[in-house]
Amino acid sequence: MKTYIKHHFAAIITLLVLAATQAFAAETSLLSDYTPNGESFQYYVNTIDFQKQTFKAVLDLSSCQSSKTNENVLSIGNDLQDANGWGGSGIYVIHIFYTKSSNTLQVNCFNGDIKSDGSGLLSYREDHTNISGETTIELNSNGLYLNSNKICDASKISNILSLSSILYGSKQGNTRSWATYKSVSLVTEGTTGGGTVTETKFVTPTTGSNYYICLGSDATKCLSVASQSQSATINVSTLVKGTTTQTWNVLDSKSTSYPYHFKSLGSIFAIDMAGANDTAPLIWDSEYNYNNGKESNANQEWKLESAGNDTHYLSCNVKIKETWFNTEYKVYYLAVNSAGTGLTKTTSKTSATAFGFVKADATSGGGTTSGGGTGGSTTSPNHGSFDVSWISNQSKVSDYKEDAHATFIPYASVEQMKADAKHYTEPWQQPDETKAEYINLNGTWKFKYVPGTSPKFWGSSSSPGASEFQAKDFNDSDWDDIRVPLSWEMANYGKPVYTNVGYPFKNNPPNANTGMSDYGVEDHNATGFYRRTITIPETWKDKRVFVHFDGVYSAAVVWVNGKYVGYSQDSNTDAEFDITDFAKVGDNQLSVRVYRWCDGSYLEGQDMWHLSGIHRDVYLVATPKVFVADHYITAPDLSEDATSGTLKVALKVDNRDGVEAAKKFLVELLDHEGKTVGSATAEYSGTETKTVDATISQLSGLHAWSAEDPYLYSVVVKQQTAEGADEMVFSTKYGFRNIKQNGNLVYINGKRVFFKGVNTQDAHPEYGRAIDMETMLRDVEMMKQANVNTVRTSHYPRQPKMYAMFDAYGLYTMDEANVECHFNQGLASNSTWRTAIDDREVRMVMRDRNHPSVIFWSLGNESGGASNFASSVSKIRQLDDRLIHYEGNMSYSDLGSSMYPTVSSVSGSSNGYAGKPYFICEYAHAMGQAVGNLQEYWDVIEASNGILGGCIWDWVDQSFYAPARLVKGERKSENGFNYWVSGYDYNSTGGVGVGFQGNFVNNGLITPDRTWTGKLTEVKRVYQNAAFTDFYDGKLTLKNKNSFVSLEGYDLVYQVLRDGRVIEEGTADMPAIAAGKEAKVAIPYTTNVGDDAEYLLNVSLRLKEATMWAEEGYAVAEQQFEIGKRPALAAHNADMNSCSALTVEGQTVKGKTADGEFAISFNNGKMQTWTYNGKALIAEGPDFNSYRKVDNDRNFRPMFSNSASVSVTGALAKSGDNATMSVKGRANACQYTIDYTFYPDGVVDMKVTFTPSASLARMGLGMQFAAGFEDVEYYARGPWSNYADRKTGSMIGRYQTTVDDMVDEMLHPQTYGDHQDMRSLTLRNNSVPGQPLSLNIEADGQAAFSLGHYDETRWCTWGDSMWNSQLHWYDLTRDPQIYAHFDYAQRGLGNNSCGGDGCLSQYEVPSRGNYSYTLRFTPGK
Repeated sequence: MKTYIKHHFAAIITLLVLAATQAFAAETSLLSDYTPNGESFQYYVNTIDFQKQTFKAVLDLSSCQSSKTNENVLSIGNDLQDANGWGGSGIYVIHIFYTKSSNTLQVNCFNGDIKSDGSGLLSYREDHTNISGETTIELNSNGLYLNSNKICDASKISNILSLSSILYGSKQGNTRSWATYKSVSLVTEGTTGGGTVTETKFVTPTTGSNYYICLGSDATKCLSVASQSQSATINVSTLVKGTTTQTWNVLDSKSTSYPYHFKSLGSIFAIDMAGANDTAPLIWDSEYNYNNGKESNANQEWKLESAGNDTHYLSCNVKIKETWFNTEYKVYYLAVNSAGTGLTKTTSKTSATAFGFVKADATSGGGTTSGGGTGGSTTSPNHGSFDVSWISNQSKVSDYKEDAHATFIPYASVEQMKADAKHYTEPWQQPDETKAEYINLNGTWKFKYVPGTSPKFWGSSSSPGASEFQAKDFNDSDWDDIRVPLSWEMANYGKPVYTNVGYPFKNNPPNANTGMSDYGVEDHNATGFYRRTITIPETWKDKRVFVHFDGVYSAAVVWVNGKYVGYSQDSNTDAEFDITDFAKVGDNQLSVRVYRWCDGSYLEGQDMWHLSGIHRDVYLVATPKVFVADHYITAPDLSEDATSGTLKVALKVDNRDGVEAAKKFLVELLDHEGKTVGSATAEYSGTETKTVDATISQLSGLHAWSAEDPYLYSVVVKQQTAEGADEMVFSTKYGFRNIKQNGNLVYINGKRVFFKGVNTQDAHPEYGRAIDMETMLRDVEMMKQANVNTVRTSHYPRQPKMYAMFDAYGLYTMDEANVECHFNQGLASNSTWRTAIDDREVRMVMRDRNHPSVIFWSLGNESGGASNFASSVSKIRQLDDRLIHYEGNMSYSDLGSSMYPTVSSVSGSSNGYAGKPYFICEYAHAMGQAVGNLQEYWDVIEASNGILGGCIWDWVDQSFYAPARLVKGERKSENGFNYWVSGYDYNSTGGVGVGFQGNFVNNGLITPDRTWTGKLTEVKRVYQNAAFTDFYDGKLTLKNKNSFVSLEGYDLVYQVLRDGRVIEEGTADMPAIAAGKEAKVAIPYTTNVGDDAEYLLNVSLRLKEATMWAEEGYAVAEQQFEIGKRPALAAHNADMNSCSALTVEGQTVKGKTADGEFAISFNNGKMQTWTYNGKALIAEGPDFNSYRKVDNDRNFRPMFSNSASVSVTGALAKSGDNATMSVKGRANACQYTIDYTFYPDGVVDMKVTFTPSASLARMGLGMQFAAGFEDVEYYARGPWSNYADRKTGSMIGRYQTTVDDMVDEMLHPQTYGDHQDMRSLTLRNNSVPGQPLSLNIEADGQAAFSLGHYDETRWCTWGDSMWNSQLHWYDLTRDPQIYAHFDYAQRGLGNNSCGGDGCLSQYEVPSRGNYSYTLRFTPGK
């Protein structure tokens, strides 16, 4: 008994000594869970002080090879040498070798001494036997330790211990290491010595937090999983902090008696008792939400029974027998097995093991600052260290990152704020640094790119986590310069990757570190290191300073002056860090390490380019130490029409230092002219962070906000000291508007609104995902010009400044969270990912909820059933009351939603979808030549009682300039085509099943450089908010389709056209037609309309005054009416006084006019040559041509033909003054005839009749005009290309252009430049000065034309091939001749590149019958 007491007392004394000497230990992780698999590796530690620090390596030698001898498991020193090196002069190194077959560890130390032959002299050598499994090596000022036992005194390795930097790894000898490096770290401590047990404190676990589950008798031994796989054993091993395999997330079970559930942080598995049998406890699929959420797995339900001293027995009520009338249970306890290395189970509490819970620190925690939701709630500059394992830990979404909050820029006073007039008026503008408490950090940074070169990269000397590039005094002078913001691939670092449904890395969550090399992704998670100097002004000395990142792909680690500040994931919401205690007045060093991928990338599996780097704004702001950290503006009792109510501003006062403070707040509401509408005050006192409200009541006469009339007020918040001195001022633009759902419709301010939308992406042709302010404004202006009123931020929040634009310009917004796990949708229903998903949802809402433009929240995209969204919806509804959208599982959505429906399916949902208001989140897939039958969609939508509208996919083609060319300044080819690239330029489309889908990245209404297109022209017409429904007897019926504003802001302009030329123009008197109303308006034209020509009336609504988005006179709505029918082509009679008689010689007809001679020759019915004054008019004569291919033809696969078998049915012969000839052609699925009439004055008529036998892509003639006919004038629909089902926006008129300019530069070459309803076409050849040549072609009947220099056979290939065939416009040869089509019919475009209609039946090429047109060719000078 005395012996027991003595030993027990000694153990207590030892523990107390360890606690005292280790209380200040701080451990910095250098490497974790790395297995080199016999490969050489070497790491560099830039700074080490052995007087204060211990180098510690925990190795698992069980993975070493039994067949190997003397594996070099670890070397430490200034030179790790190579296979033949063995010490030497100036070489201070320790080489450690292991032979598994004999369990022998050989230790060799060289202190720089040499033998007479110059080889190294050992200062220490020893073989240590019986060494196996987990082994700890420590090196500090006291010497070298093996498993806490000193084996070599410091005196024998003094030169090694004097090093200030070291290398470690495995390079020496003939056999590399197969050991597993569980952890390598630096331990900084108050006292040194073998063993690194830090002070521990057992706590009672709380739900949602992370813990180490340790032995109550030894806090250094904790539960760990052997592997992250089902049925893996649970081990008891030495604690290595920060490893996910030893960290357990505590969740609620469904049992009230056994309420705990312990899930392994690094997996989807939980501690499972494994039933009432001899099977040891293990890990199994986490089933705390079991049986459809009704229960949890009883084997995973745990109760804590006190064992004293804050330790607990872990009990589980296990089912042992079940019959139809009875179920029996028995309580089992966890116990450590007799070897002390694993677990067993027991029914006896006295045989159970007591366990203690140690709170996992910031290096293994969840989404906020360690221990806090207040964000940055520490006055200590010591935030610990970054752990690279966080990038593979889905529960670790941030560290020391500020809570999300509304966007604002602080100023010292109202005067300073208003003096910054540009930003005050337009919050998207750059703040003035001389006025605001703000410093812009955009610009040039130093940059080092470290490629992920192989899966073994994580063991290389340059791998993430291995460098000390963040050190304050690190010399970065040889680094490159890089623009911030920018996707680093655009500077030619690494390769861009495009995926649609898949990931660029292997699907092994939460790990995102092995690129899909089979499909061209050679990168295995590259890292970018950014550095720059930041200068803190003297005026910020007593302020709180934050560094703010608007967005970083995909994970970022921040240091200031070499000290770790924090960590962030979520590439598209803000990351802000309090650097008050890290930065000083004057110059400071800011370092950011960016990982291309992290576990969060599994939630960023959107259809887009996957690019990297700091891609949004970076800046500093300064506030008082106690300050308004957030503000939430609401109008709680707003009237239905949003013209009266109350304004409430909730101010979150942050007092993170807990100091006694008193503050006053003044909130003012200013109208658009700056006049005060109302004001309110609030006060704060105390030591806590809390929210105070300022309420302005009884507001009336308010000007409501809508997309049609985006009236904004300014909410000015002033913070003062208790004595009334100004401390901080900021302002927010706010609009009063009311959102209500009534039945299956949504009303804004009491009015039904149609949401005429587009989906958007961050895409810039030079900067990648870094879209600059000017491009944002261009997008917004073009949207407004095209009558778009809604934006869905697919599939992530946009930059804060863009929402300010949406507010000011007037665009309804569906704000979508950065959540899409398309390729692994199960993650959205896996509870281990709930924290990450909730974080993204909450951060979006907290940031954007003050914006009046935001009408809907969207939970994300294409993430399956997503049971985790139940939590997200609950959190969002606590924060805001807007409507919520999610297409993948409408049980979480206030709206019914679908993607790419056909017109008929939309019609079938006219009264709502899934019993809810129907919002078509994606439709009219705008890939290539697209946006067919848009009018038919909207005919259905506007006639419905339950459809809100929809968003076209999508706004802009996402392609960019080839980075390798861009860095050399190359943007365009010699033919003027942009060097844009697509997905197939980097990744094999053989990987379509895993997302590598070639050109599917380009689905925009506009091109990457924001060029207007024929597609957008159609959108503008269909989306316009005025309907010119009828014109009769000089009166126009005009309907105002707006929901709020009258038409008094527009002029009604009319034009009368005679044969396409404007002959009269004026303005009609128009009443101020109220929203939703219509009126008849007299159009006072005076032109006498006869039957001698075609007369058309164009009417348009044009802005009376310039707006933010368009000039005065801009037409927002247009229509064209026929007021004088187009006459048939008149019979032609040559004036024989000015020409000679025709001659026919064999197959040639010749003639002579006053202007010159002409000759046309045939060969067996096909025109071979046609000359005029000796100059060629054609390169190839007319022939049947059905070549047509566009992206929307994916599921339409006709045979192509550009040559027919022709026979002469009427020989070339004179007929009076004229000559005639008839031919018959037979081509695939169509026969045709051409009846030629040749006139003495050189005119040629071709009457063409087509007789199809199947539906083709096009039915018409093709021919080639001679080189030089570059100038074009046409009388048809224009000026943009148009097709049978995409021509409502293109009016008939006369237009001038060139052949080259008729190309529609889609990313993948395809059929282009069609112009419907052709009346006439004139080609001019001015290539020879003084010798002009022209050719006029008139059409009678239905005809369309196109012209170009490019051979369409290059892209008209068989099958569904355009998206995956690597082809660009700049790959094509510009032929000198001009390829022309004259079609009777061309198939409509439809929108079938993704779902939708292939082509509505009324726009198909007819497959039966006879169809004719006549072309009249007139050559001249």
